[in-house]
Amino acid sequence: MEPGDIRNLKVSDVMHDEWPRLSRDATVEDVIKLFASDNISGAPVVEGESLVGIVTEGDLIFRDAEIESPGFLEILGGMIPLGNWNEYREETFKSAAVTAEQVMTREVVTVSPDATLSEAATLMADRRMKILPVTDGDAFRGVLTRMDILTLHILNPKM
Repeated sequence: MEPGDIRNLKVSDVMHDEWPRLSRDATVEDVIKLFASDNISGAPVVEGESLVGIVTEGDLIFRDAEIESPGFLEILGGMIPLGNWNEYREETFKSAAVTAEQVMTREVVTVSPDATLSEAATLMADRRMKILPVTDGDAFRGVLTRMDILTLHILNPKM
């Protein structure tokens, strides 16, 4: 590996395995308090050892956002819905959520502990993710954040 080249490090070398976890029934208020007290932008929802979802600041912001309903087109006395009604329903549901289960993202993008930092960074950049859960099969192992990767450039410049 070239000096300063961290791309071939493994995710398991850098990830946080003691990251805060949420239960499905954690309240939104508890989630916000956790994010503020631990200065984090997201936390996995874990049941046993299995990752069942993730709650991020983006999921929580729906509580304060104005949600625009899809419009209708009136033709010959009939109404044709415009836009994506499933997205509208999901955004409305999240805005009224009171538990982590109600606000969490269920289809979670994850990375393996054996993946390289280059692979993880590419995934995070492509998906615009701040926090990337690390799983081994279905089992939750930890998280990798953008800041973890960025600080390696400063903390280990001769790596």
